Amino acid sequence: MIKSTKNTHAALTQYYRWYQLYEGELSDIRINNQMDILSDDVLIKSAAGEMKGSANYPDRLAMYKGWKNAHHVQNVNVTEVADGRLNLEADIIYQNIQPSGEQSIYSVHYSTFLEKSEGELLPLFTELNLIPTSQLEPKPFEAAYADNRVLSLLHYWLLNMEQLDGNVLPFEEVLAPEFTLDFSTVGLIESTDQLAMWLQTVPTQLKLSSHYPQNFSVKAIGDNQFEMEVNLVWRGVTKDDKAMKATTHHKWLIVDNPNERFARIKTAKITQVDALSLIE
Repeated sequence: MIKSTKNTHAALTQYYRWYQLYEGELSDIRINNQMDILSDDVLIKSAAGEMKGSANYPDRLAMYKGWKNAHHVQNVNVTEVADGRLNLEADIIYQNIQPSGEQSIYSVHYSTFLEKSEGELLPLFTELNLIPTSQLEPKPFEAAYADNRVLSLLHYWLLNMEQLDGNVLPFEEVLAPEFTLDFSTVGLIESTDQLAMWLQTVPTQLKLSSHYPQNFSVKAIGDNQFEMEVNLVWRGVTKDDKAMKATTHHKWLIVDNPNERFARIKTAKITQVDALSLIE
């Protein structure tokens, strides 16, 4: 049975957004973007103490001024619990360099809950528990911003693709003003009008669409520019109840304004790895 991956992509979009503020400048506009992922009554517990309510969150950030932080995600799992909330559990390796030059590295377990709201695509964190699990051997600092920034974009893109509602508006936030999407089966898409036409055709023939990213990699290729590659294993069900499968390879050129909620796709080349076929 093919299961929907929409909840997973929604939760992971917010999860990878969480780290980005700490891995860049603590500016007002970026803090406002962070507030966008927190419920009003969010509860945050960590080694720094306990905080209740998003209104108190900006003051909590003052202690991190001048820090360099990196969050290397080792594993993550999303499930839906009985009350409809999403439970996201993850393990990371956290590195920091404080203004004094002191460096730390340790593993942290994240136990979090997110709540979906009527009419909203993205859930909000209602609870974040950050539990240090072990001090690790020192090693050179390695930035993680590119991974977390691009993974939030990828999962948000997939979340919107899986809506199957033909709505092009959410895609406008994650596409550069001049973009090219090179779909191996339909040719070039170079405007939101063309994308809207495509969204009204192929996706609307489906009643379920699920994506499973594999072999993700990203590298910086210039100031605020990244190149991402990933294989997307796809499973879907047509409106006449045929189960389908395919695998595609995506290579994206991404431009990033850190003050925006998401980075943007400038070019995307999509090629077939395993052709579309029926699941027997």
